[in-house]
Amino acid sequence: MTTPISELSGNWAASFAASEKQRSDKVMQHLPAAKGNDTAAQKLNAEQLLPPLQQINEVLNPYGVQFQVSDGEPVVVQIIDSKSGEVIRQIPSEEVLRAAEQLAQLRGVLISGEA
Repeated sequence: MTTPISELSGNWAASFAASEKQRSDKVMQHLPAAKGNDTAAQKLNAEQLLPPLQQINEVLNPYGVQFQVSDGEPVVVQIIDSKSGEVIRQIPSEEVLRAAEQLAQLRGVLISGEA
């Protein structure tokens, strides 16, 4: 005998959430163990990004775009049109970099003003 839809609709959200949790847990079990205290807090430097970016550039070369990584701090990644040299996208954007710089300056003013 089939179950009416009205009986299933009450448990659908809970069963869906449970199945998503199980799926997430299964994926997390296959990931390598974290090294150190908190891998999310680790900062990547340009040297760590170079090998994957070289592979990406090899794949994207026929499409006329390439990735570049800055040597400075913070690390800035740019997607560049190979023909014109124009920056298509920058991560983080110039606006974000300026905002971070202004916040750092403000923090310096607040700290020196309170001391």
